[in-house]
Amino acid sequence: MELKVFSNKKGNALYYMRSVRKKGRKNPTKEKVAFLGYEEDLKKLYDDPIAHFRKEAKKITSLARESREITISIDLTEHFSPQEDSSGIQAAAVTDDLLSLGQMPLSAIYHELEIDQFVKNRHKNWGTKANVESILRLLVFGRILFPGSKLSTWQKREKLLLGNSDFTDDDLYRSLAFFSQYSQDLIVHLHEKVKRLYKRDSSLMFYDVTNYFWEINRPDSDRYDRNGVLVSEGMRKNGCSKEKKKKPIVQLGLFMDNDGLPVDFGLFPGNNNDVTTFLPMIERAHEKLKLNKMIYVADKGMMSGTNIAHILARKQGYIISSSVRKQDAETERFVLDPVGYTCSTAKMRSSDIHEELQRMDYAGAVGAFEGADNDEQEVTTFMYKSRLIPAKKSSWVLDGTRKVKVLINKRQVVFWSRKYQVKARIDRADAILKAQRTGSVFNGHGANKYYRKDAYDPKTGELLEQAKHLRYLDAELIAEDEKFDGYYIIETNVVGTCEDEKPWKGTARFRNYDCLFELNRSVSDQDIIDMYRGLWKIEESFKITKSCLEARPVFVRKRDSIHAHFLTCFLALLIIRILEIKKLRQTVPYPQIIEVLQAAKIGEVKNHIFKNYCSSPLLKHIGLLTGLDLSKKFYTKQELRSMNNSTKQTD
Repeated sequence: MELKVFSNKKGNALYYMRSVRKKGRKNPTKEKVAFLGYEEDLKKLYDDPIAHFRKEAKKITSLARESREITISIDLTEHFSPQEDSSGIQAAAVTDDLLSLGQMPLSAIYHELEIDQFVKNRHKNWGTKANVESILRLLVFGRILFPGSKLSTWQKREKLLLGNSDFTDDDLYRSLAFFSQYSQDLIVHLHEKVKRLYKRDSSLMFYDVTNYFWEINRPDSDRYDRNGVLVSEGMRKNGCSKEKKKKPIVQLGLFMDNDGLPVDFGLFPGNNNDVTTFLPMIERAHEKLKLNKMIYVADKGMMSGTNIAHILARKQGYIISSSVRKQDAETERFVLDPVGYTCSTAKMRSSDIHEELQRMDYAGAVGAFEGADNDEQEVTTFMYKSRLIPAKKSSWVLDGTRKVKVLINKRQVVFWSRKYQVKARIDRADAILKAQRTGSVFNGHGANKYYRKDAYDPKTGELLEQAKHLRYLDAELIAEDEKFDGYYIIETNVVGTCEDEKPWKGTARFRNYDCLFELNRSVSDQDIIDMYRGLWKIEESFKITKSCLEARPVFVRKRDSIHAHFLTCFLALLIIRILEIKKLRQTVPYPQIIEVLQAAKIGEVKNHIFKNYCSSPLLKHIGLLTGLDLSKKFYTKQELRSMNNSTKQTD
């Protein structure tokens, strides 16, 4: 309760007012409770009416709080009620009956994106009685709060306030086909919602591929008809696992916008190369998501003439790295020529430089450090340069049947990083030292490639086909590899405006006459490098799904179930990223956010009174950002229901 003074023709009118939450509104509003009179009239009774009634308002508020205080009696001798199973043996009492309070901010974002309405609108045509919208919430929130298999998530469903959660584990597994069927439509829906609510920045579209393994020993088989035509391709195939697992895998490609929010994902058989996943994804981005005037950013795994031809055919930009070790002689000369580089330098302690040299030393040639601890040296830490490669026409197959001629102009940016050079040489030295201990003349894998293996006659020294083998380091081969350490090549068609260019409208345009993608601003070599370096964000997203969300190993086996599994992981990732990037403005790292949401739990004390077991400033802050009070020590059952319902109200 509080006092409010309103002025009108008759004077200052005094009212008691209170905060109320109205249906359909996210934030509480004020409403008048009682008219106390005009200030001039009340002065006949009180010396200072405003001060008097403000004091009274505080008393009313205090009394209201006291009236809500509840006394709970606890019997310290009380035990759990004994439970017996069907065999008559006493079963263990269930003590983990805490509910999740961390679901509340997740629910606010989930409903803000109107995922519930999307599912409900399509559920009508599905023909199942189970509440698939509640099932989806369980799978998405469970993936964040208590990640596990579908069955274990279903078994923990009572930890969430889902509303109608009267569905069986069979209902859950059957609903996966529904989620798979409408997956792409949901991706389009989410893209439009994120654009409207959070002003999605799709000027840069980052793409990368990872894979997920299954704990099975045999890959899926392909199905053919009687004529030998492929009917369906197996998804779980043996391939190059990112985690070095010798298990069947599925490839997952992910698009991410410039802010770090996931945009779309695609699944591919595990034996597909990364480069082959790019075309289906950019076609879907162009046709389904209607993305235009953007720049695709990817690593060297996506570098192919066909991929670039597709991007140019759609009049888009690209920034894709290329291997510096697989270039023609002219490009190698350009890379290694020190002329033209812009350099950055910094001071480093001589002892630190010497320590790095020791870690790079595989021959034992570097001795102990002999200088002073405070000695410093000026070293080059970073350098870059670029060139425009003259246009040439190339012919590429676009859809498997027709060839098109594409005019390719490209800007080639070369940069060198001391940090990358040091890392490459330390890794090589470690590998060589390991090969010295474990390698043999019959092994050419890994660092063993740096060893020459020659057969010789131990008596005469003559090289023979059948004799003992001499194994020694090939210094020339190591030097050939070392000269490229730290160098990276980025190829792009992105350029900026020229000084004498006429002004034009818009943020970007595709120049048909030379196939360059021009931004309406100057674009330096450093700008291109910074755009490319944004790829670390998508690698971080993969890390979130694999570590915090525990998206693998995967246990479902049907194609629809696999797609639904990764859809729920995608939704969980999107919600966490929105909370981290848009709500918290990247002030708190995602592991800390997930940790506090998982720790936010409440338990019933007595008679529908629940105690909050998580005291965290971060949880309180997240609550304020999502319109929730998550810092109370106690909640009534009705308060929890009201708070849960408030997350479902959208403006």
